[in-house]
Amino acid sequence: MISFCKSILDFLRIDLPLTFKNSLLLAAVYTFIIPVIRGISNLDNIHSADVFGQSVALIGIFLLIPITKQELEVAVKEIVYTKAWSYRKSVTIRLMCSFLLIAIMVVVFASIMRLQNCYFPFWEYVSITILYAVFLGLLGLLLSQLGSNVIIGYLASLGYWSLCQLKILTEENISFLFPIINGAINTERLLILVSVDICLLALFLCRVKRTIGKV
Repeated sequence: MISFCKSILDFLRIDLPLTFKNSLLLAAVYTFIIPVIRGISNLDNIHSADVFGQSVALIGIFLLIPITKQELEVAVKEIVYTKAWSYRKSVTIRLMCSFLLIAIMVVVFASIMRLQNCYFPFWEYVSITILYAVFLGLLGLLLSQLGSNVIIGYLASLGYWSLCQLKILTEENISFLFPIINGAINTERLLILVSVDICLLALFLCRVKRTIGKV
């Protein structure tokens, strides 16, 4: 058990800087830019939801899509740090780290909004934003894996986000997955979002498993 934990720590020490250095920096810079792009002071629950769904959720794109970029670029489907580490195990750890980083950044940003006198149900909005950020990230991650190019993933996720911003996908459309409508949480849409997240994650892991079989 001690040896296993040490192996994980060694892997994280080597892999995390390679995987998240640039994407985490971009996500942090973007997060600091959000208050410049749009005000985050004295907002009610409706306008707070707009900030989370239209801006903060993009953190998921920065932190999830690039986690397989190393292998896609060099066409290597096994991590070479040690023979014990399979590609699937590496990707699983990266996914967990991405989810954790997304959660931390959303919570921190929501806390800053609260300090700026924004009024909204804290944990409900935080949880939904994390789920929506994960959706945007997993959508791009799956498509980048299928197309063997992260650019495809970025275009897909940003394309979906743009359709929502341009009102081509509206709250009346079932494909509009952000479940906070006019400040109220739509339970049915929330269940759809959770289901879509699970499906995207399962499809991605299946794709990774198929990739391993081809190595």
